[in-house]
Amino acid sequence: MQVASPGTAPVPGRAPGGTVEGNRRGGSDGPAQASPDGRAQPIAGWQARSPGTAPAVRLVATDLDGTLLRPDGSVSERTVRAVRAAQAAGLLVVPVTGRPPRVTWEAASHAGLGPLGVCANGAAIVEIPTMAVVESVTIAAEICHEIVLSVRSLLPGVLFAVEDLDSFTHEDGFMDPSWGWTDPAQEVDDIRRAIDGRCMKLVMRRPGWAAVELLAALQSEIAERGHLTSSGLDWVEVGAPGVSKAYALERVCASLGVGVSEVLAVGDNHNDLTVLGWAAHAAAPANAIPEVLAAVDVVIPANTEDGVAVLLETLASSAGDVSSLSGHRHRR
Repeated sequence: MQVASPGTAPVPGRAPGGTVEGNRRGGSDGPAQASPDGRAQPIAGWQARSPGTAPAVRLVATDLDGTLLRPDGSVSERTVRAVRAAQAAGLLVVPVTGRPPRVTWEAASHAGLGPLGVCANGAAIVEIPTMAVVESVTIAAEICHEIVLSVRSLLPGVLFAVEDLDSFTHEDGFMDPSWGWTDPAQEVDDIRRAIDGRCMKLVMRRPGWAAVELLAALQSEIAERGHLTSSGLDWVEVGAPGVSKAYALERVCASLGVGVSEVLAVGDNHNDLTVLGWAAHAAAPANAIPEVLAAVDVVIPANTEDGVAVLLETLASSAGDVSSLSGHRHRR
């Protein structure tokens, strides 16, 4: 179902450009709708509660890779205990990640996150206890084809991959053995053979280039045809116009009855900037990229030191009082 023209770049909370699939739990199948005042509406199948009025944090939205997870992708036992303590204190701890759902379930379940979460940089909203995809937003196939052709003309040597709910498909030469990639992947000689209406993310890398170089080179080329960002490594990703972590988290919060003033977001990379800017409170681990460190309120210990666990322990012991974070480094 097309809900906006491909060139539309709506603000978070409004229906994005792209194709929206509805609730796989039996809710109504339709586009993400906004109220007349532009605020996000609850996800189909979820009954929103009235947002609280207290200034305390009620929801911590945390990135996974480079943030909550250790560098080897594991969840520490301290983090598991900290999530439980935060929940016992009345806080919600939800994942907001660039990972697709199929690569999110294990880590999110082990950490005890939820009940809802954001995957694929906002292209999928999930229900963690049931491992169900509640909503997903795809990019029109014709837009993906246009981007592939225009980027190839602009930057010869760029390699492509596509991500959908079920698979990751890439061109020959795209993968780097040093990544230690474990998610099953398919290889094609030309990515256009793999592009269809299921694509959530179009991924690009140019061997030898850093992600920040690609972002700068492609920003004007992608323009309003999609949301351009990077989750890490040396690649960049394009999602449907207007689809970002902030867009999806706003919908999650509307469904859970949490106001933006009660949200603290934590992240480390380019794809976290939208959600760090949207949330009332923002934190980053010390290992975050400079652009993120410059955009947050508080810098917590690095992910090697379980910084998110430290943050959750502090909030749990103070009933979500953000002033309790005064012991951490402040940046803005």
